[in-house]
Amino acid sequence: MRLLVLTQKLDREDPILGFAHGWIEALARCVERVIVAPLLAGAHELPANVEVRSLGKERGARGFALLASFARVVGGACRSREVDAILAHMVPRYAVYAAPFALPRRIPIYLWYTHKGVDWSLRLAEPLVRKAFTASAQSFRLRSRKKVVTGHGIDTRLFRPPEEGAAPPQHDVALIGRIAPAKDPLALVEAFGILARRGRALSALVAGGTLLARHDAYQRRVEERIAELGLAERFTFLGPVPHPRVREVFLGATFLVAPSLTGSLDKTVLEAMACGRLTLTCNESFRELFGELAPLLMFERGDAGGLAERLLHLLHLPAGERARLGQSLRERVLRDHDLERLA
Repeated sequence: MRLLVLTQKLDREDPILGFAHGWIEALARCVERVIVAPLLAGAHELPANVEVRSLGKERGARGFALLASFARVVGGACRSREVDAILAHMVPRYAVYAAPFALPRRIPIYLWYTHKGVDWSLRLAEPLVRKAFTASAQSFRLRSRKKVVTGHGIDTRLFRPPEEGAAPPQHDVALIGRIAPAKDPLALVEAFGILARRGRALSALVAGGTLLARHDAYQRRVEERIAELGLAERFTFLGPVPHPRVREVFLGATFLVAPSLTGSLDKTVLEAMACGRLTLTCNESFRELFGELAPLLMFERGDAGGLAERLLHLLHLPAGERARLGQSLRERVLRDHDLERLA
């Protein structure tokens, strides 16, 4: 098979979309050839059977220039019969834009979409694609017979437990991702405040930043609340961390806390699980994957008190028991969400 992949960004260093580089590598091991057409191309090092044809955003292309580039790259690949199938990654509009070039030539289009949102572009794309792949049943909420639940694609070779003899974590909790109301970092801040009042002061590594200007004020609110609770020395803000270094953040803390309110299966939680780290989340999408561990690892949305109680309970577990539970979580990722399996 010769595959054309349409994606937002190809840059292995990107804190948010760096994982796409690993996806392309894994797909390249499964097919004869891959052409990647990202809006923006950054740092990459890919196998010989992968060709990158950027649409040019890194060169300043915007608006109609990007559309013209899309028509040239995708239309050209379809007209010359260079590809047997197209995969539109995360952006349903890509499938819509590709359809006039691909469908008349009977080149099938597939979509990967993992988000709770159902907008006009997804509704337009669904009739045009052969299948719509998604990470979980909750991650694709448009009713469709084309939906195929595959699990996430977690690079379990990159995200792995610490090597024998590695230094122990220097922090109690890691918090990774965008700083935005939907991610609810204030739940962790308030939980730390509760524990501090009980005489148990914890420390946290925070990796991530705001993606939208309107969230800058929210970040200031989070920082102000930390100061109000006298916890400034307990939080270390790292800013956005390049994707290849995220594992270091996981291994730098004993637990990952994910108070996100988005409702879809959070890739960051799965990456931490692959590293053997215990994870605490309020995301209902994890209840089935956690199984019998759900009461131990889940709290209610926005419930700082419940989060504080779960953290205390896990801290009181013997280190050997935490390691056993962490290995169990990694095995679940290997079973259901491994990148090689997805590819």
